Amino acid sequence: MDKETDLLSRLAANHLHLAQFEPLRAILTSLRTKNPDLALAILQTIVSNSGRFDNTLWSQSCPNPSLLTFLSTLELLQLNNPTSHTWRFDSVTLRLRVEFLLLIQLLIDRVTESLRKNVDLDRFEKEEGEIGVGESSGGRGEGEGEGEGEEEGFLDNFEVLKDGSGELEVLDKVLEFGVKRLKGDVDLDGNEVGGSGRGEGSSSGGVVAIEEGEMMCLRKVILDNADVFDALCWNVESQMKGMKVENENLGMEITVRGEESEKVEEEGVELFDLIRKCVQLAHLDAMKECSKEGDEGVFSHIRFLHLDRGLEESEYRIVLQDLLVRVLSKRKGYGTSWHVMQEKLLRIYEEALSSNCRHLVEMIQAMLRTLLLNDFGIA
Repeated sequence: MDKETDLLSRLAANHLHLAQFEPLRAILTSLRTKNPDLALAILQTIVSNSGRFDNTLWSQSCPNPSLLTFLSTLELLQLNNPTSHTWRFDSVTLRLRVEFLLLIQLLIDRVTESLRKNVDLDRFEKEEGEIGVGESSGGRGEGEGEGEGEEEGFLDNFEVLKDGSGELEVLDKVLEFGVKRLKGDVDLDGNEVGGSGRGEGSSSGGVVAIEEGEMMCLRKVILDNADVFDALCWNVESQMKGMKVENENLGMEITVRGEESEKVEEEGVELFDLIRKCVQLAHLDAMKECSKEGDEGVFSHIRFLHLDRGLEESEYRIVLQDLLVRVLSKRKGYGTSWHVMQEKLLRIYEEALSSNCRHLVEMIQAMLRTLLLNDFGIA
């Protein structure tokens, strides 16, 4: 390695540990002309480690490892053979796995920010200390009423933190799953990493066990971040299609390596299925609650329904039929109520079309036709 290349490498390391991506990008651009293999190796190292390096000082422009991984992947994909010597999958799969990581990190950041807004952490720690001192001194004395109020506020904050910590714990598990799936399959010498099956970075990846009950604690997070979870579901489905193709191409290899790889592969698919299923359950439950309360917000959940994401078709039928019956029951003659009913039906169709699920639209259309013919006598 010549002196200039060595200097550029040191500068790249400095910018990396300071989380200064734009200067790092400029250094890597220079390295690409002098030593493209070294630039490729640096970017692959960043991505395969999911941007996690000791003693990194995260900056405002690059506040977490997931964003660093995503930005590095964008640069990596501009190079020739971006996954060579590190992963056995292609560049499309790499992009999907990195996007998965970024989406989960976005959810973690939003939950954390929500906790900070709802709970004054400094005040919480102060109140925790004061209550502890009060209990140890015994009795409440003259400030008993005030102390009760402070303790009640402390308990409220504690409940908020408890719920938030549970949500973050589940999201952290999913994030770790994404991190393990970016680990390299082979080392610099071309040897398989880990020595078992297809390596942690293969399509199976390392799986973190998450039960359905744990995932459903994210119900509020799912509803508050519906667009992010919708993007996450599309990402997961694209990955599952890629995993299926990869398994078909490597069928002989999987058979030789035994049942262990197949088991891990199945567990990875189960986690993806669980994510999609829980998103659907959250929106259906929200629709049931909104329908009972007559909340117009019920329509906004329809765009996030998809009939091929782990639930029985009958579960969708029950909720949608109840909604249609409620809308049609508001009609009284051909006056204002008729136009209101038409507007609501059009809103249902609009949201269903936005779901990009043809089967859902066809189901609503068939159900509406049946209701109009049988129950309301409208041809």
